Amino acid sequence: MGRKRAPAANTPSSTAQPSPTVTAHPLVSEAKTKAMPPREGSRWLRACVRIVALGAAIAAAYMAKESTHVLCLTSLTSEPPKVQSQNVGFMAQVLQKSKGQNICKPEGVISDTCTDFNGAETLRHRIWGPLDKMIRTKFFRTLKVDLYKPCEFWRTEGSCFQRDCIVKPLDDHNVPESWQQQTVDHTNFGPFLGSFPRQRLEHSDKDFAIVNDETYGDGIWVDLIENPERFTGYAGAGANAVWMSIYQHNCFGVAPYLQDTAGGWGSQLVNVDGKSMPFVQPPRRRRELVFFLENMSEEERGVTLPTDVPLEYRVFYRIVSGLHASISTHICSDYLNSTTNEWEPNLGCFISRIGVFPDRLQNIYFNFVLLSRAIQKMEPYLANYDYSTGIAKDDRAVKRLMPRMLRAVKNSGFVFDEKELFQDEFGPAMKTEFKDNFRNISRIMDCTGCEKCRLWGKTQTLGIATALKALFSYPDKSFRGSFTTLDFKRNEIVALITTYFQFSYSIKGIEMFRGMYQDFVTDWRASQLD
Repeated sequence: MGRKRAPAANTPSSTAQPSPTVTAHPLVSEAKTKAMPPREGSRWLRACVRIVALGAAIAAAYMAKESTHVLCLTSLTSEPPKVQSQNVGFMAQVLQKSKGQNICKPEGVISDTCTDFNGAETLRHRIWGPLDKMIRTKFFRTLKVDLYKPCEFWRTEGSCFQRDCIVKPLDDHNVPESWQQQTVDHTNFGPFLGSFPRQRLEHSDKDFAIVNDETYGDGIWVDLIENPERFTGYAGAGANAVWMSIYQHNCFGVAPYLQDTAGGWGSQLVNVDGKSMPFVQPPRRRRELVFFLENMSEEERGVTLPTDVPLEYRVFYRIVSGLHASISTHICSDYLNSTTNEWEPNLGCFISRIGVFPDRLQNIYFNFVLLSRAIQKMEPYLANYDYSTGIAKDDRAVKRLMPRMLRAVKNSGFVFDEKELFQDEFGPAMKTEFKDNFRNISRIMDCTGCEKCRLWGKTQTLGIATALKALFSYPDKSFRGSFTTLDFKRNEIVALITTYFQFSYSIKGIEMFRGMYQDFVTDWRASQLD
């Protein structure tokens, strides 16, 4: 049976029904009533009966329409009860877990994977120690990124020049000399090619993103630890255009719902006076949480993706929405309190950004599992990679920490089966389209007007693309033996491990926000007893 691209989900529109017109009651004087002949009196009586009956029918219809809100007369309406969204239920479960339990442990398998939420959460705890220390070493915190490539798709509004948008570059003397050496491909010289080497291709056939090898092209060296992903104040049409373009034009038309502002790097809603509106706060009573989240959610009730979407397209959408949710979680975890001028987690930000699209919360876990599987497959290669920087302390740390992380990931079991994708007769064509669309997303990141947002958007897109490259561009045997057929640049390895940490940090942030909500409810209860 051939596969076909699923059409975008249609939103049913309700048809307005015309309202019945009621004519004014005629004014009949008492004198005329008394003097009215028997035939005219009976005609008048019948007219009155009709008017009274019509009025009663209108009143009954109005009561049936408004009964659930005003009189709670549910028997007057035949509308079926609303079905709670599974995604909203998941969001409520995350926030309502008791403190005595590990956070966010809904039952069941993570969709399109071979593991469950509990397994993913357990693995995150096991890798956190070595991974958190490792990304702070010189090798993994240093990256060369081209932050000034022009946007290829639309005219941008310009750059954000707020202090928190700006990336602080790394001085060249803080970068190992071996990384700074420019290499030239001499095969590009020749009498028919002119006296200058040809421009290097942005990607190879195996790449899922624009790689921009550190030894070629433009770019600046940055310290990722000194430029953390956090709220920057970047907002407006430009901030949302990036995500809207990704969802609308690069997700194969399977995004189940969209809104004007996709909640990307932008701030919260803005009033007509240009001032930011406060984030909505969750209800203080637990029993009101699900209803609150249902009202916020933009998704169609009970619907996540159309059922006939091919697995490959569904995986693509999960990757994008999971990345989106992870970025939003980082922003809310490190949010600038304009009153105290301190960086702190913002529960209202988390509820507003993630509560509107609760399926994205689940897709954070999907991305974490996908990255874990890629690292499992790359384990022999990563274990033998040269992480030398010339800084003895950092080099010893990576040599000690990398095996610990790889061992934990390897022992987590089989978490994702990449061999289920691209296997039928349409597989090669779908893989090509998959690659093209993901490369396009890496180009769209150049359209972000905030430097720091662009830095982290490009880095994490490259990290996921590196995982996809390992899973779908090389067979298992390529990661055993001499590794001569593999082509991974240093910045790909840095981006992969950094992105793995970012998703681990997002899941850890979910635990923090759950605790904040528990405290929010507890404090309110205590205030009622005073």
